[in-house]
Amino acid sequence: MDAAILEHSLKGGDGHQVPIDLPRFQQVVQYFKSQIANGSLTEHAPLPSERRIAEDYDISRMTARRALDALEAEGFVYSEDRRGRFVTPKRVSYDVSNMVSFVAEANSRGLALEIEVVRAMKSQADAILVEKLGLEPGAEVYAYTRLFRNNGHAIFVETEYVNAQRCPGFLEHDLHQSTTRLLEARYDLSASTGDIAILMRAATAEETSLLSLARNSAGIELTQIIRDASGRAFCFGRQFWRGEAARFSARAIVERSVND
Repeated sequence: MDAAILEHSLKGGDGHQVPIDLPRFQQVVQYFKSQIANGSLTEHAPLPSERRIAEDYDISRMTARRALDALEAEGFVYSEDRRGRFVTPKRVSYDVSNMVSFVAEANSRGLALEIEVVRAMKSQADAILVEKLGLEPGAEVYAYTRLFRNNGHAIFVETEYVNAQRCPGFLEHDLHQSTTRLLEARYDLSASTGDIAILMRAATAEETSLLSLARNSAGIELTQIIRDASGRAFCFGRQFWRGEAARFSARAIVERSVND
């Protein structure tokens, strides 16, 4: 394909012209960004395969793969194992400094959030839970894992642990709801403060399966220890998000001494 044909092929539906002096893979990247921006490619729309892109734009499959990888790395597309790549939906906004339940807040903003309970069981505190929840080794805890979808698209997996002694019969309640609100309503345990950590890591085999991720994918882990007004921890949670699914934010409060 000569430069004139390539230039015509990489013209976005909004009339935006992709500069032909860019490397070929960047031309393809810019073309698809334009198609996504102007709505020609809508949320969850499939992108062409590496082979199709290579044929259409007269580039190698390696170059086509490089372009698709770049789009995915920037969050414009996401992968599903053995199904290909798709246009990323609008990111979910998550203010981690807001101690109101994420589920309740999401519902109040009109998000079509769906909860699937993967499993729920009584267990015993291991070394991690002893540290996080201030329990004695072997103390009973309730553990439950849930999968969250937004408009049918799996966005994160969450596992939470609560002190069984403080929350008797917890698993008898419906877990298809905000457990923060459940703990407050049924056990008078109100979230006052939380210790939050966010990091990037590889998905486990179960997370890969539940989120339909491509093998060896990475995502965002958010862990949170929820404490009551006395500072006593009563819930520890671990969320694993698809990397392109959320935009995390926080509000900083600057404390100044009287001498500043």
